Amino acid sequence: MDELELLNRALPDARPPAPEVVARARARVASGTHAPGRAGAGGRAGVRATRRWMRAWWAAPVTVTVVGLVFALVTNLAPPSAPVLTRPNQALYDLADRIERLPAEKGAYWRAVELWGSYVYAPGGYTFLSTFRQDRWLPRKPGGPKLLVSRPGYTMNPLTEADERAWRAAGSPDKITVQCGDGGFCGEVEIKRGHDYCSYTRTDTRGGVSENVFSRLTVAELAALPTGQDALMAWLRAFHKEWAGRDAKPAFEEFLPAASNLLAAPIGPAQRAALIRLLAASPLTKVVGEVRGPLGGRGLSLDFGELDHVFSEQLSRKPFPYQRRIIDVSTGEWLADVSYAGRAIGGEAKGAPLMFAARHVSTGWAEGPPVPPKGCKEMKTVGG
Repeated sequence: MDELELLNRALPDARPPAPEVVARARARVASGTHAPGRAGAGGRAGVRATRRWMRAWWAAPVTVTVVGLVFALVTNLAPPSAPVLTRPNQALYDLADRIERLPAEKGAYWRAVELWGSYVYAPGGYTFLSTFRQDRWLPRKPGGPKLLVSRPGYTMNPLTEADERAWRAAGSPDKITVQCGDGGFCGEVEIKRGHDYCSYTRTDTRGGVSENVFSRLTVAELAALPTGQDALMAWLRAFHKEWAGRDAKPAFEEFLPAASNLLAAPIGPAQRAALIRLLAASPLTKVVGEVRGPLGGRGLSLDFGELDHVFSEQLSRKPFPYQRRIIDVSTGEWLADVSYAGRAIGGEAKGAPLMFAARHVSTGWAEGPPVPPKGCKEMKTVGG
């Protein structure tokens, strides 16, 4: 196929050139383009050589120019490409695609370390953070020893170095008086640097991995959860039916966001991926965006609406203006639950964090065995 045939196919409705026009054009391309003139008697060979060289040099540009014109015309005549459409909560689907390829975690014990925190906004313009920590060790194999370490006392420390300087500039008061807001501390708050005490409990009895609607599940039962979306959905429906009882309240659609509690449990990457896809498809789920967790790490902030049962009992004792669940963008695991001020009141600005529950960096599989921290007091053995 030559250039004119390409043009003919690209422009089927155009009138073809006359035959003599085509012949002249081909003759000019074949003979080379040069200014008319007479060659000397000894220069005819040179002219013929020059014409051969010019034919070789001009042929490629002419062909490229014509073919480029054809493709430009074809491209301009082609219909515009359809816009790329994304699903709602596409970031969750993308996260599930990434994490389902992660290797399964290894270890003999699941160690869950969580911190609960409350922000105290002092009238002097500085902020303190009060925290409470709990460590839970659970064996992978049934029947192994469990360990629960609690620090019921709290620490009260300046949130940042700037807050430390502002507090010292105010005379380093040992008490802060704050106006009651929508959550967290209010009234007179005593500053305590360090924990009151530490206690631990050992138990060999059956016990769950958390303190929410899935607390009765053991590590072995969690390991047996389905990895397929349909099978996991069927399992969740059966669990909801048993948990909600005859009244089936809340409805399953409202219960489904609570399944995100399982992202804080020792389940594998494939199980987390299936669960995240189910959450992404729920009409109650909204991806707010990527944020930094209270203890560090990057996560996707999720809005499930005003559903108190989504969060653990520690955070649902009082309804907050709005709550967010954050899941880790690298592993799909639960990273934190955070409540935020819905309006400015006292020392709290609108959107300021009020309270949180967050996964500590040491959470994950470990070889063990669990060892109580030094200075902790052993409490009476109880059911786990």
